Amino acid sequence: MVQFRKMTIEDYEQAYALWENTPGMHLQSLDNSRAGIQRVLELNSDLCFVAVTEEDKVVATILGATDGRKGYFYHVAVAAAYQKQHIGSELIAKVLAGFKAHKIDKVGLFTVVDNLEGQKFWRRLGFKERPDIKYFDIDL
Repeated sequence: MVQFRKMTIEDYEQAYALWENTPGMHLQSLDNSRAGIQRVLELNSDLCFVAVTEEDKVVATILGATDGRKGYFYHVAVAAAYQKQHIGSELIAKVLAGFKAHKIDKVGLFTVVDNLEGQKFWRRLGFKERPDIKYFDIDL
């Protein structure tokens, strides 16, 4: 049995360990340092959640963020032993409710091209791939 709560920076070490063990996370693509994640949490404190065991072990995460117009999901991860229990779907529902409260009506997410399991998961939830855009970025 897991409980859901808002993520705090005290969850960072356990969350990072989960992300490291989640295929397709590609942690090197963003600033996933403690300070980087703390900035995400400070800017989106009501949109970032963890699922924890009775022993307060982090077994799932989701970081929700918004630019004021569109919402985004980041670092959606569920430990292998806890998958297929609707934990990811529950976390997503919590963030979607938060987006609605912020009057956000469009949600986007990124998956790595070779993360086929992740892509199947998002399709099952009704997300559609956009064939009209390519994503570009630059390191500053």
